[in-house]
Amino acid sequence: MGERLTFRKNELLRTVNPHWRGNPTANGKFFNRQHRWRPGMGSVLKWRLSPNPQRKEKRTIKWNPKVNFLRTLENVVGNSLIWLGHNSFFMQIGGKRLMIDPVFGSIPFVKRRSQCPANSSIFKNIDYLLISHDHFDHLDKPSVTRLVELNPQMKLFCGIGTGELIKSWFPDMEVIEAAWYQQHTDGDFHLTFLPAQHWSKRGVSDGGERLWGAFMIQGGGLTIYNSGDTGYANHFKELPGMFPHIDYCMVGIGAYKPRWFMKPNHISPYDALTASSDMNAFVTVPMHYGTFDLSDEPLFDPPHVFAEEARLRNKKILVPELGEIVKLQPQH
Repeated sequence: MGERLTFRKNELLRTVNPHWRGNPTANGKFFNRQHRWRPGMGSVLKWRLSPNPQRKEKRTIKWNPKVNFLRTLENVVGNSLIWLGHNSFFMQIGGKRLMIDPVFGSIPFVKRRSQCPANSSIFKNIDYLLISHDHFDHLDKPSVTRLVELNPQMKLFCGIGTGELIKSWFPDMEVIEAAWYQQHTDGDFHLTFLPAQHWSKRGVSDGGERLWGAFMIQGGGLTIYNSGDTGYANHFKELPGMFPHIDYCMVGIGAYKPRWFMKPNHISPYDALTASSDMNAFVTVPMHYGTFDLSDEPLFDPPHVFAEEARLRNKKILVPELGEIVKLQPQH
């Protein structure tokens, strides 16, 4: 018996890539276009038993990022973003308020290493919750529960399958599930779900059942990309054809060593800048670092390597401090 391919998409949404029939699934599981590799137990053990050349640095050099503690969102005026650690952001764009992959505390088996710069109670009047994929460091049930309590009107935008899971927790929530290249429109505000090279899994046997991806957010005269979790692949090069002017791209830089193990699924600080160039983005914003110790490199390594490499390449970057209110401007 061969693999049974079916194509899945949301028939109610517009697709920005006319050639895309929907996401193919093989026997009910989604897969990447470039790398079908998934980390099996053998490679996990090989990684865990291999020497880490940065082990001593990890132990001796402390990561102590500056935290701007927010007590209110009253000072957030106009188009702004606030980094809350890892891939978690609050954004205000075109009059809409968004939360992206919110995680306010620790996650199962992994202790938080940087303080969350705000009490979750300040995140009110949120219009959209964006979830890139189902991994625990991006989809945190306690954090989402808190937001739903504070924002019963909040809509969810995510990949196919992820919405089904979250709706099982919150049956009254309005859920917009998308395949890659599918767009939700709300007046002049657009959310597009885009390809990422990653994987999904929350339990023992649910790997690949929920679609992972990236986001393009358009509103208030701005176009902003958020990579979700991804390895470096061809999907960055196709973005200028669909989105010719990307003001900011938020790209992961952490959990990248050892490369032989992490490369298919997590982008490095070097590849993050290459991806930014591929999509002709004006400003690169790093994320997915400094919060959870998920890999071999020390927590201080990704932002340091990223800043130095950006200087060498003469790339414009924006590195928000935790809790800093960053004003977003159209880039030319």
